[in-house]
Amino acid sequence: MSKKVIGAIDVGSHAVRMKIGQITKSGKFTELETVRKIAVLGHDTFTNGKLSFKSVDMICDLLKLFSQSFSDYGVEAYKAVATSAIREASNKDYIVDQIMLKTGFNINVISNSEEQFLTHKAIRDNLEDYDKFIHEGAVIVVVGAGSIQITTYKDGLLQSSQNVKMGALRVKEAFGDLEGKLNNYNGILNEYIMTNLEGIDFFSNNNEYEHLIAVGGEIGVISRLIEEKYGEEIHELTKKRFYKLYDKISDMSIDDISDKYNVKKERAKILLPSMMLFSTFLEKVNSNRIIVPQITLSDGVIRSIYEDMSGKTMSEENIADVVGNAKKIAEKFNYNREHCERVESISNFLFDKLKRLHGLNNEKTLLRVSAVLHDIGKFISLDRHNLHSYNLIRSLEIFGMSSEHMDMISNIAYYHSTIKPDKRHTNYSVLSRDQRTTVSKLAAILRMADALDRSHKGKLKVDSAKIREKKLIITARADMTTDTSLEEWTFKKKSEFFTEVFGVTPILKIKREL
Repeated sequence: MSKKVIGAIDVGSHAVRMKIGQITKSGKFTELETVRKIAVLGHDTFTNGKLSFKSVDMICDLLKLFSQSFSDYGVEAYKAVATSAIREASNKDYIVDQIMLKTGFNINVISNSEEQFLTHKAIRDNLEDYDKFIHEGAVIVVVGAGSIQITTYKDGLLQSSQNVKMGALRVKEAFGDLEGKLNNYNGILNEYIMTNLEGIDFFSNNNEYEHLIAVGGEIGVISRLIEEKYGEEIHELTKKRFYKLYDKISDMSIDDISDKYNVKKERAKILLPSMMLFSTFLEKVNSNRIIVPQITLSDGVIRSIYEDMSGKTMSEENIADVVGNAKKIAEKFNYNREHCERVESISNFLFDKLKRLHGLNNEKTLLRVSAVLHDIGKFISLDRHNLHSYNLIRSLEIFGMSSEHMDMISNIAYYHSTIKPDKRHTNYSVLSRDQRTTVSKLAAILRMADALDRSHKGKLKVDSAKIREKKLIITARADMTTDTSLEEWTFKKKSEFFTEVFGVTPILKIKREL
């Protein structure tokens, strides 16, 4: 891939951003132009539940300007994403359609988990000592206008990833009519914030985190104000300096903040709520500083474009985060960890060995997540647990997985039992044809993997999987004295669907060991 000009657009709840630059074959990005225009779309959605067409016209006017920049620079590839303001709008489908018709831009409305995933791509690629921080223990807090994303790492592993609908603008909108009318206005805001954060894992567990990494939430403005005071470029904020600025603006009006610090009024309005939100996390980490990587969602979008253009698959680190998050969620439903890890391992093995048969690639992550979560429905009831798994998974958000991914994962888990996919099933029929095909292929693999550990005792160790003529020969080992009748019976029953999907008959051969 030669050097190409690419562009990213982020339609946020408080601003619309554009980034254009050149990217090399090695993935090095050189910025050519960055534009941020305030557009308080969240005001409509957070107060009325939908976007007004006045707001749509404003978005379109900005996007037309961006389109001209794209043309001037010769942008060859782009991605445009939208977050909570459009995501939560009841009329989002109409909005996206109008934007396409008026500007030609195809806006992808991403889920919370996708937003987190893209932001983390940017942090991982741009933050020096990232690996050191997550091994020592770090909480990454992304404060947007409409939501907060909280992700924790310990020993290099993702511990939790959660989203709260309580961004800086949403907090401001919730109590905006009380400002100036109450003596304890700031105290009420703080109380509201803490009440809404009560269910977050970060606040309820006993882990100590050494680092706070902050993104969004006007952290760029906060850094600039401190830089100007101390005359130095800042990539981290000391606790002392942060609270010195916090104490100053706490007693100032919006107009005073705007005038004194040369901050646009719309940004000044959410400066205090942003600092309040960051403060709640700063108080709990075992650190006297806030690490500021100075990246935005647009940087993650740029990285995603590069990966698509170069044909790169999801990195092992990213996959580990996705699967790790699924396992942490599964723990909340008291899942059988040993069984699910064996099913995941066997599924992985079969997927890799049968690539020429199924023709899939990146979809392996969907299979792994399905294997982790396929039995969580037992938390509700053992009876029809696959149906309960389906319903629970559909309600979850997993790091890096889109709503379409979650629909597919929930269906794969649903069909891991004896029920076969059928277009008469509503849950299956609403998927696209390609999605239905993928779900059926992955469910067929998951069924066999689950059958090979039917007793949940790890009796079989799978050694090989080879296709000979129209047969799939799976060879496994077992102790001489181990009774594998249940696994053999279940495998024969569950492998029938595999034959329907692939036209190949699975045969299980067991080698006995002393």
